[in-house]
Amino acid sequence: MSTKNTLVALSLGLALAATLTACSGAATNDKASKSTSPAPTRSPSTEYNVCKDGVARILASDLPADDEFSLDCDRVSIVGAATPGSTIELGTVSKLVVEGDGVTVHAASAKEIIVPGSRNTITHGGESTVQDIGQDNTIEQQES
Repeated sequence: MSTKNTLVALSLGLALAATLTACSGAATNDKASKSTSPAPTRSPSTEYNVCKDGVARILASDLPADDEFSLDCDRVSIVGAATPGSTIELGTVSKLVVEGDGVTVHAASAKEIIVPGSRNTITHGGESTVQDIGQDNTIEQQES
């Protein structure tokens, strides 16, 4: 190989190496210059103890002792540890989820009842599909 060919090959190699270094350096700099702080996350505020758009979330610890709380809503979820002596009265619900502990609830009827909580007492009218996946729960169908 002649000196001229060697110089051309060497020059091309150096130019190619410089181009690749410049490209990868530019990509790194672009990313560094475009650093963005994460967008602030907003958690939607949860409204408890009200029926909104057919869905209610009841916070059992908010209910007064020795009192009855009544609500009529299609889908109801009960969370939190119940205040001793409190009772939740529900109308007809399509789905009742009791994630709370120590909750006493009566539903006029419920198509589906899911209980992942513990030590709850649930009575309901009508036929229901029941999934008791918690511990020490009492779930009974009330006779008409």
